[in-house]
Amino acid sequence: MSINGNFNYNLGELAAGIEFDREDYMPLLALFVEQTVLDLEEIKAQISECNEEVISERIHNIKGASLNLGLDRIFSLLEEMSTLNHEGKYGSMGKILDKCTVEVDNLKKLLE
Repeated sequence: MSINGNFNYNLGELAAGIEFDREDYMPLLALFVEQTVLDLEEIKAQISECNEEVISERIHNIKGASLNLGLDRIFSLLEEMSTLNHEGKYGSMGKILDKCTVEVDNLKKLLE
């Protein structure tokens, strides 16, 4: 089944994907969600300013953490956003940002 049109995440599968126990994975995921919400808000604010440097820093933070946690869909979305950022295509970043927000919301619901 899906939430907001996206497939649900499975904590056990995500944890196993990076060779962690579910109990050890959950606090890392909670920290990721907390920080990513802040980073996505900052990206959104900086898009209107066309601030490539700050956007790039925030994207880099999320990409690294998502890769380490096995969150491939989020990583892929941020890769796409990174390309648009470097090309100066800020108007095209909003839809990807929205998709990232949905993904993070799905993770947040999983932790509840």
